[in-house]
Amino acid sequence: MSRAFTHPSTLIKQSAFQKIIQITLCEMIVAILAWASCAAVALAIEQYPLYTETNPPHLHVGSDSQNLDTVYQVPASQPPPSKKGNWLGWGGDIYNNHWASSDAVVDTSNAGSLVPVCQKAYDPGVSAAPLVEDGVAYYPTWNGLLVALDYKSCHTLWKTNISTLIRDFKGGSKQQLAFILGSGAALASRTTPVVDGDVLFIGTLARALVVALDKRTGRHIDILQIGSHPLSILSQSPTFYQGRLFIGISTSESGAPSFDPNYKCCSHHGSMNAVALRHGRLSLLWTTHTIPPGANFSGASVWGSQPAIDPIRQQVLIGTGELFSLPPEFEACQDATTNLAVTRENLANEPCLPLNVYLNSVLALDIVTGKINWARTLGPLDAWNAACVPNLIPGNPPDMPPGPSCPKHIGKDADFGMAPTFVLGSEFTPDGKDVVVAGQKNGNLYAFSAQAGTIMWATSASPGGLEGGLSWGIAVDDRAVYYTGTNFDRVNITLPNGTTISNSAFGAASLKDGSVLWKTKAPRNTASQVVPVVVNDVLLNGVTGDWTESSARPVGPGSFLAMNKLTGEILHETPLDSYFHAGIAVVHDYVMFGTGYGGIEPAAKGSFNVWRLKPADNDDTKVPLIKQDKKMVELERKRIELRKKIEELEREEDNLGSSRDEL
Repeated sequence: MSRAFTHPSTLIKQSAFQKIIQITLCEMIVAILAWASCAAVALAIEQYPLYTETNPPHLHVGSDSQNLDTVYQVPASQPPPSKKGNWLGWGGDIYNNHWASSDAVVDTSNAGSLVPVCQKAYDPGVSAAPLVEDGVAYYPTWNGLLVALDYKSCHTLWKTNISTLIRDFKGGSKQQLAFILGSGAALASRTTPVVDGDVLFIGTLARALVVALDKRTGRHIDILQIGSHPLSILSQSPTFYQGRLFIGISTSESGAPSFDPNYKCCSHHGSMNAVALRHGRLSLLWTTHTIPPGANFSGASVWGSQPAIDPIRQQVLIGTGELFSLPPEFEACQDATTNLAVTRENLANEPCLPLNVYLNSVLALDIVTGKINWARTLGPLDAWNAACVPNLIPGNPPDMPPGPSCPKHIGKDADFGMAPTFVLGSEFTPDGKDVVVAGQKNGNLYAFSAQAGTIMWATSASPGGLEGGLSWGIAVDDRAVYYTGTNFDRVNITLPNGTTISNSAFGAASLKDGSVLWKTKAPRNTASQVVPVVVNDVLLNGVTGDWTESSARPVGPGSFLAMNKLTGEILHETPLDSYFHAGIAVVHDYVMFGTGYGGIEPAAKGSFNVWRLKPADNDDTKVPLIKQDKKMVELERKRIELRKKIEELEREEDNLGSSRDEL
């Protein structure tokens, strides 16, 4: 499946005429008329500044020049600081690669001996991976806390009420707070903290606040609001690098039309931001907009994961989402091109894409100025909001038609829910170059050159869907990319071994060329929205819950998985106490993760969990095992065993049926 397709984004820098000329002669006339209706608007949009700071604004002038790709590809030495003994952010480090450091000792030979040594209950639970530094795990909870836990003793060092900080924040307007509270936006954080010395940084959902806190006590130092829109949120975990905090802005506005049919959608647009703490005060260094100010578009949020840093080129890497709404001129462009022979979702040379509106894109920005070094928009014009799927809202009838705020031409919601991963060049990367790897909700997986954003390979890794596809993040080591394909729409897919499934699957792709190395079905009829973590020769992953006929989303509890990273074989499955939709952190012989959830999904009680490798019989190290709800765990174990037996019986029945057919 290497180089599975030539993606339309490789043509994004072509002129309008070059785009149109590749369409059939019959379609070209229609496309030219459509382009004419959009050209004036697109040209005007191109003139808007894309970022604001003390320096003059600029226009995006990214290049596909092959000369750019021959410069600074392989560094003389590996640059970032060591993370040994720590897990520094959502993705583990500034590369956002979910690859445990070399001092981690969990592997295929011992992963089955991981045992719980600490568990803290929360209602709702925990989804962010913890920041782990110097024997302390720092993590937010869905009930509005930020917790510092000595994970070796299971002693809580301090707790700070983030909900209170959000509610009491003096900036913004009373109307904004009333709007937030009325919308049900979470007065909490879902972001993994980052650290600089004795200072922690975290982002909030409601009010889009960056909060600086004293790492030793949890006392807040300063708060800065970086999103003034009433429904701005910070869903992306921040990255700290060279004195700057990098974090993107997203929104809960895309869901507003489904809860309030009268909501006038939409006005929010995404941005990327750099913040600094100086003399005890947070200040905004720069903002780069994904939609030019004044343009009549909305959306292009910066959603998830953790911005990756390319230290060679001093650039920060992000992904963006779909549009929520379009100007009439661009809907007219879509009207005029509906008869194109190629279906819109696979359309090469899309004539309706606006200039400098970065929907469904991967971007590289200068860390000092915010200037866009390069950008790649992946796919056609894509406008979507939750008014398009009202049947997913509890209480609405299953055949309920799209609401008035749904765009006329409903897009595929094919955004980048994750931030990219930066990978240093080696013999195992394309042409030995530094690359940027990212997965998209439509199920496509890409590698770009870090220098110019040229697509090195693209692979269809999973079916797409409302929540993926590839959504929450990937793990990357020196040879492969590991992913979770959620398959939210539950379409039938065939695995390399010939098995047909309709639930989630786990996979690995070659870092060199994108070829699929293996795919493994999630156990039974389960779904996974868990980000994999690679440790030595083992892949740690999980099951979120079961697919059921009565629920559009998985229903917990989930389970924890240890897999062979070379083959995809599931080595161990351990039942958990609740829904599992969280990040995993690995430090030496400890594994940490949360269960339960809040947010847009049904709230679920959960916990923060610390597991440790059980010492060998001849090891005198004491590992205090925690008391779990034995009845619940035993019941879940029996359920797993029963499902395995059912699967075996079904396979035997299939084999008998095949034998009868042969007779």
